[in-house]
Amino acid sequence: MGRKNIVYNYKPIVAGDMSDASITGDKSTVAQYDTVTYKFKWSGGQATNGDIGVEYSDDEVNWDDLDFGTTITLDGASGSHRLVISEVGFKFTRPKYTRTNGSATGALEVSEFATNKGA
Repeated sequence: MGRKNIVYNYKPIVAGDMSDASITGDKSTVAQYDTVTYKFKWSGGQATNGDIGVEYSDDEVNWDDLDFGTTITLDGASGSHRLVISEVGFKFTRPKYTRTNGSATGALEVSEFATNKGA
């Protein structure tokens, strides 16, 4: 029977200011992992609207948006959302947030978990 090990736990965004036009998290080297999961958690005094996503790169210079099939929008004063990358075919990733509401406020924290599947 196969097993799964969490081998990496990291916070690329800590206390991100959601009133900023955008937030880009620190990059992570993920090429050696099978699965990478980002957990976006936000809180604030008023409704926070913005789009979240993940960028990927093979050279740390040119970054592209990872396509999750739809735009993922945060809505409400607080909450969380998880993005799972089940097939890693690139070297680096980083989370991002783009404010879509001019009066949005709050704090954003992003946790990253990477796993390898054992035999």
